[in-house]
Amino acid sequence: MVVPVLMSVDQSALRNQIATQHPDFGAAEVARSAAIAVTSGAVFHGILLSLCALLVWKLATARPWTRQLATVSQLLSVVFSVVSWSSSPMFHTVIPIICAAQILTVALLWFPATAREFFAERS
Repeated sequence: MVVPVLMSVDQSALRNQIATQHPDFGAAEVARSAAIAVTSGAVFHGILLSLCALLVWKLATARPWTRQLATVSQLLSVVFSVVSWSSSPMFHTVIPIICAAQILTVALLWFPATAREFFAERS
């Protein structure tokens, strides 16, 4: 949810980027495009946040599918971050931090012996 929050907080920078990329847009079209970008970003990241919350809750069951789905969702989020990275320099500070946390999460799900034992006991 960091990306839509940044977009919402710094809408003037977002509007400036849209105006630079699309000089033929009028002020109303730039504002509309910025609103669409913030809304679609919030919906997309809200869905991902809901999935992560569900997985955090379900990981306690130690079912193998929860670890696999958590891994896939985190790695796909890293891939999707490339889209955010390339779309705007406003995300260049936070994307590496978020990606590092997602990769660390995957590593913690698979590599420590305690994680392997936790999921092995219940499979």
